[in-house]
Amino acid sequence: MKKEKIKYKSFFSHLKKTYSYASKKEKIYLVLFLLNALFMCGVNIIVPVISAKQIVYLTDSLWSELIFITIILFACEMTRNFLMYMGNKLIGLYYLGVKSKLQLKLAEETLKIKTEVMNENSSSMFSERMGQDVTSMTDIFISLIHYVTSFITGVGVLIAVLFLNRTIFVLYVVFVIALCLTEYLRAEKLEEIRKENRKISEEVSGFSTELVRGSKDIKLLNAENSFISRTKKEVDRLNKSDYNQSIASSKFRLVNATLWDSLDLFIVIVGVMFLISKRISISSMLVIFNYRWQIITISYDVQDLIESIKKYMVSSERVFDIIDGIKFKKEKFGKTHLSKLKGHIEFKNVSFNYKNGDDVLKDINFKINPNETVSFVGKSGSGKTTLFNLISKLYTSKKGEILLDEVNINKLDKETVRSNISVISQNPYIFNMSIKDNLKVVKENASDDEIISACKMAALHDYIMGLKDGYDTIVGESGVTLSGGQRQRLAIARALIQNTEIILFDEATSALDNETQGKIQDAINNMQGIYTILIIAHRFSTVVGADKIVVVDDGKVVGIGTHEELLKNNDIYKKLYELELKK
Repeated sequence: MKKEKIKYKSFFSHLKKTYSYASKKEKIYLVLFLLNALFMCGVNIIVPVISAKQIVYLTDSLWSELIFITIILFACEMTRNFLMYMGNKLIGLYYLGVKSKLQLKLAEETLKIKTEVMNENSSSMFSERMGQDVTSMTDIFISLIHYVTSFITGVGVLIAVLFLNRTIFVLYVVFVIALCLTEYLRAEKLEEIRKENRKISEEVSGFSTELVRGSKDIKLLNAENSFISRTKKEVDRLNKSDYNQSIASSKFRLVNATLWDSLDLFIVIVGVMFLISKRISISSMLVIFNYRWQIITISYDVQDLIESIKKYMVSSERVFDIIDGIKFKKEKFGKTHLSKLKGHIEFKNVSFNYKNGDDVLKDINFKINPNETVSFVGKSGSGKTTLFNLISKLYTSKKGEILLDEVNINKLDKETVRSNISVISQNPYIFNMSIKDNLKVVKENASDDEIISACKMAALHDYIMGLKDGYDTIVGESGVTLSGGQRQRLAIARALIQNTEIILFDEATSALDNETQGKIQDAINNMQGIYTILIIAHRFSTVVGADKIVVVDDGKVVGIGTHEELLKNNDIYKKLYELELKK
């Protein structure tokens, strides 16, 4: 695999974009943190000098001088402790604000991604970018300030050693270069391993998500052993990758530790030689020896800074791929705003195909008037759900026009489309929160009266009142504590609270028993004449009461009329109806 070099132009461009998410107050926190870190540099350079004096006064029995220098040292240490506390507080305030804004922006932009793009990617990939990658991006400013100030401290200490003893200065420089070289080689070696590890981690995370979400079906399929076996393989693969990364890093750390210990040995030997020849004082030798920690860390800080920049670049590219729409294409809406649609829908010569596929809709034409109830019937795969996806603009037609209130849907803004159209699917997504909160997701300030009224119209209120906690009942992930019919009626109530003019029922009753289907039908009957209702249904008990029925076959509209008209004039509809009667 080709090794990637840091593209510093891109780095500073991404850094600037990341910094733009800081408010004025947070930018002040960052500046204060930088000043705080520079003060820390000064204290870190001074403390070894004072410590050396303390030891000299102790060995020379200069007690008053020892007490005085100890008080100064205590003041310096207290100052350092306070600076550390303030530094952590300042960077924490900056970190909290910027990370929150980035995560919120990423969430907003993720929701704008085209449906087909979302379907092609794992949900865990997006959640990792919102969590781990945003954290890495926010960390970069802390890392930059930490490593730069640490480097400044190290250089300042090296200059001090140069004035104290040139020979030991050269010795320090040689060892720092050797340590920097081994750290560079370690980073180059680990880069490829870490990329592979990250890839494996994402794959295993995706599999784990599937395991948890599909746990119910795994049990029903009696497939626990199969999934446990697969889980073992995935976990072993990730753990082996982690182990290989750890071992590779440890080998280089062993070399560095050996060099570090060797430096201590050489410093002591050379120092003793200079002390014997009186070419250096004991206090100066103590200062030089105490400085070795800060000098050695230069090698680690330089390489760690480079690694932090590389890590930041990977994370920022992954995040800005979403925010900027570079890799993940966003939904496109127009600029025309209509506060309230009347409910008129028209398809004019509409054709559509999914990515790299044949046309699933071919020259579709039909009109729906406001407050009409229209059913769509046809064999599975005939294109009915695709029609609904186009009306709700989850997908965009490649040819022809879709008109809402005689305006091309592509010219309407997002608010017009999404606030006027609701879709009730066979498996509506119910959030892991209370029934009331599930209803308030579409209208935060919905009153209790509005909620109760919507649930009564959706034929759900009586069921809710029979629950121990009523509307405050937590329904579990994906509404697991509710039946299929209850989830659909809750989705209907949600649409009623949202007060959309157009409501689409996408096979909402196909998997329900007759009694539950009857309750859904009651809910639909309650809404007829008030809303524009479109229904995809296999059961003709749901279809026959519609104002008109659209027959779809092989991506084409092959008939439009009432139930009686189609029975007389449309062979495809008649055949579908007769098959339903036989069942």
